[in-house]
Amino acid sequence: MKSNPQILNQKYQEALGLYNKGEYLKAEGILRQLIQRAPRFVDALHLLGVVYYLLGRHSEAESFIRKAILIKPSSECHFNLGLVYRELNKDAEAETAFLNAIKLDPRHAKAANNLGNIELTRKNFAKAEHYYNLAITSSPKYALAYKNLGLILRDTNQEEKARQALLKAIEFDPNLAESYSILAGMYEKDGEFQSAIDMFKKIDNYCSAQRAARRGAFWDGLDELDKTTLQSLTSSNEFNFFEPWSLLNVSGLTPVQHRDIGKKFAQFKLKGVLQRPPVPLAPSLPADSVLRIGYLSSDFYNHATMHLMSGILEKHNTDNFFIRLYSYSPQRKDAYTERLNALNMEVVDLSNMSDSAAAKTIAQDNLHILVDLKGFTQNTRLEITALRPAPVIVSWLGYPGSLGEPRLADYIIGDPVVTPVEHAEHFSETLALMPYCYQPNDDRKKIAPRPTRAEQNLPEDAFVFCSFNQIMKYTPETFALWCKLLHNVPNSVLWLLTSTSVPVDNLRAEAVKNGIDPQRLIFADSLSVEQHLGRLQLADLALDTYPVGSHTTASDALWAGVPLVTRLGPLFASRVAASLLTAVGLPELVTATDEDYYQLALSLANDPARLQQLKEKLAANRTTSPLFDTERFTRDLERLYRAIWQQHSIGNTEHHPIVLQSE
Repeated sequence: MKSNPQILNQKYQEALGLYNKGEYLKAEGILRQLIQRAPRFVDALHLLGVVYYLLGRHSEAESFIRKAILIKPSSECHFNLGLVYRELNKDAEAETAFLNAIKLDPRHAKAANNLGNIELTRKNFAKAEHYYNLAITSSPKYALAYKNLGLILRDTNQEEKARQALLKAIEFDPNLAESYSILAGMYEKDGEFQSAIDMFKKIDNYCSAQRAARRGAFWDGLDELDKTTLQSLTSSNEFNFFEPWSLLNVSGLTPVQHRDIGKKFAQFKLKGVLQRPPVPLAPSLPADSVLRIGYLSSDFYNHATMHLMSGILEKHNTDNFFIRLYSYSPQRKDAYTERLNALNMEVVDLSNMSDSAAAKTIAQDNLHILVDLKGFTQNTRLEITALRPAPVIVSWLGYPGSLGEPRLADYIIGDPVVTPVEHAEHFSETLALMPYCYQPNDDRKKIAPRPTRAEQNLPEDAFVFCSFNQIMKYTPETFALWCKLLHNVPNSVLWLLTSTSVPVDNLRAEAVKNGIDPQRLIFADSLSVEQHLGRLQLADLALDTYPVGSHTTASDALWAGVPLVTRLGPLFASRVAASLLTAVGLPELVTATDEDYYQLALSLANDPARLQQLKEKLAANRTTSPLFDTERFTRDLERLYRAIWQQHSIGNTEHHPIVLQSE
């Protein structure tokens, strides 16, 4: 066999046939024998390297492909070596390999596409776009390159070009599901909800379909869509096009389901980074006096997160706490960024760093605790926290629920209402409970002068129910209760936050179905926080949504002096308003069932004296209750951080819930 090229080639063809049938272990055995007899058999060396790549034995794959290149370089050898290096998280070496492939074959479209992927991870969008275009020029029907180009064009606000690229991807590969998903997401963003729903369903992406249906108030068949969504997520391990935050609205979702689906999502979506070792941490500093805290977010600007947190950042005791912000926020200038700039607090811009570089940057800062303010919300970069750039990672504020995957967070900050100790099993994180409420509030938040009702298109003498939540939080069941209230409080209107024309028209049609004149729904435009708080004073009673309740929306109503009726549920997200009401001294406005919710709202609307008493109680409590005491909240938060670090320092891996007592 050693001296007979014909026999060698026959054995190679046999191995190649096994490889093509996916019988990699059998192919490996033959290739090993071949190389033992003919150590410079380039094709056998290369194929064995590819087999090891497919078997996940990447170090061996690198070794054999490199041997093949030393004997006879080829574009395919360099390309496959680049794929191996990507699996080994060696992007610089992968880039060199792909560039070498293109040098040997300038029309190597797959190498160009992979170079685009590398530049995308580095946030070099212009270079990524260049390489995707190069791949398409080399292979005009290369659907994957069109999909990748569409994604980057979307993310760089070139929407029309993005649509055209994605349509090309679908034309050349009708089975490339991600192209449909990205395009459907663009339809949803642009208010083309029915097109989005239809396209999401086409690829069995029911979770995104229900989200688009809720955003557009397309409620026909929503119950069945919710059931299909839960069935598909609990039975599947494919989570390419899924966002856990949008699942919170699905009826029937339990906290344990939400935790477990979040874990499966994280392990699928972050598979590569979760398999990598954590970034090396700087030598730990003692925390006897100064505890080093970092906050990680994309929302350090005029955003709900900063509406809540600005006062906390201003009141942190910087003598005893080192505070640093790690931002991947868009470049903005507004009143909130100005408040940040006025602080003696460094803001580290991670927006143009890769996830690995961002994690290394954080790790070099000797933090004790990194607080992730995003979780599974939009624009998150959980790859950073997955690399563990601090010894303790805390999830707080942005995401009302468990992340499921223990590597993403060690603790979650809650309170006795949103995360009671008896709910500990609902979370992969250890509970760390604030004494009153997990949600901070800014006591410097200004309220503009109250406008007239005429200026807000409200009837002068009507009873005004309001709910300024996003429309996707509405459900047919809750909306029916609201319509029932309108029916039984004749001189009343429902004041809602406006959206695009489609969901507004659908809500008006839904009102008609419930026997209500659609003109009794009054839609308000978006305003600045200050102006919004001013107009909120015109409302008589705020109505919460369910199962996802009001968060910042609820604290806004209470700060403006408007009582809120809520229904308590099993999810973190359905307990937030109850926590706020408890902390502001109005637990009597928390109900347990739809009927209780309806009856309480009805009785308050029909009892002006009782409602006035509640408003007076709220006005008195606003300046004395824990909910709006930013100074007290900040001191409690700092005590909680110290308790978390103390428990971590003990070294016991079985952490118990931390329940901070009031002082």
